[in-house]
Amino acid sequence: MIACLLIPGFELRAALRSRPGLSLVPAALAPDPSEEPLLGPVTAAADVVGVKPGMRLGEALATCPSLVLVDRDPASVEQAWEEVLRRLEDTGFAVDPVEHGVVVFETHGVERLYGGVRPALERALAAVGSSWDPRIGAAGRRFTALAAASVARPGQILLVAQKEEESFLEPLPLSLLPLTGERYAELEGLGLRSIGELAELPAGAVAERLGADGRKAWRLARGGRSAKVRGRKPVAELAEVLVFPEAVGNELTLRRALGSLLERLLARPERAGRPFRKLAMSARLVDGGSWRRAVTLR
Repeated sequence: MIACLLIPGFELRAALRSRPGLSLVPAALAPDPSEEPLLGPVTAAADVVGVKPGMRLGEALATCPSLVLVDRDPASVEQAWEEVLRRLEDTGFAVDPVEHGVVVFETHGVERLYGGVRPALERALAAVGSSWDPRIGAAGRRFTALAAASVARPGQILLVAQKEEESFLEPLPLSLLPLTGERYAELEGLGLRSIGELAELPAGAVAERLGADGRKAWRLARGGRSAKVRGRKPVAELAEVLVFPEAVGNELTLRRALGSLLERLLARPERAGRPFRKLAMSARLVDGGSWRRAVTLR
């Protein structure tokens, strides 16, 4: 079977690891300064008072004036996610990360090791840890596994037999499909509310109305294609850290620091003359949060 392990609101959970008290109050991940002022994931307390992910900042603050905005912390998110993936790999799963908080893997290779599908998935949950509130969905196809994980409760393993996949998907909301907000609105304007209603339409009509996105969504609504999960290839990582005695904002100093870090990396004996394929740089900010940029070299 194909399994999907899901940790909702992973970016917010990772940012709150250093401030656990905020998980009990109305809080939300602050909008990205370079994008629209829309909230990221929110805490359970914020959801109770009506603050939802994707809500505009002004509307959210009007709904809950005491809402705490949590600075984005991409460095912590990346570090925490890599820890989760490596725990799964150490348990024997070949993982294929989809995005932060979502990873898929096949159970075929470890079922005999742990005594079946469910015991294997229980081991996966234990490896990740209950503090993340992970949940797992498993099915014969990737999208059905993701849908099952999306409706599962924290700590739950939801298994969907192959012959039941179509009936399982039918009542689920269209929001599980990878469509833009405009496409969702268009489908709702046509009176469609569930995945099953979309699956009943002719493929040609959907593609004509919504284009390539519609065709892909229609295929997923019918279960999606059967394909094996290819686990990520292990990579060798080298890291260097530079700590300043006090906050630094001078561009020349930062450029020199970057040059020093690169020189250290190039001089590492573990590199053995091999070229770098990807570089990532992160920095801690004085007021909280972090900054991170990654570039793939060709």
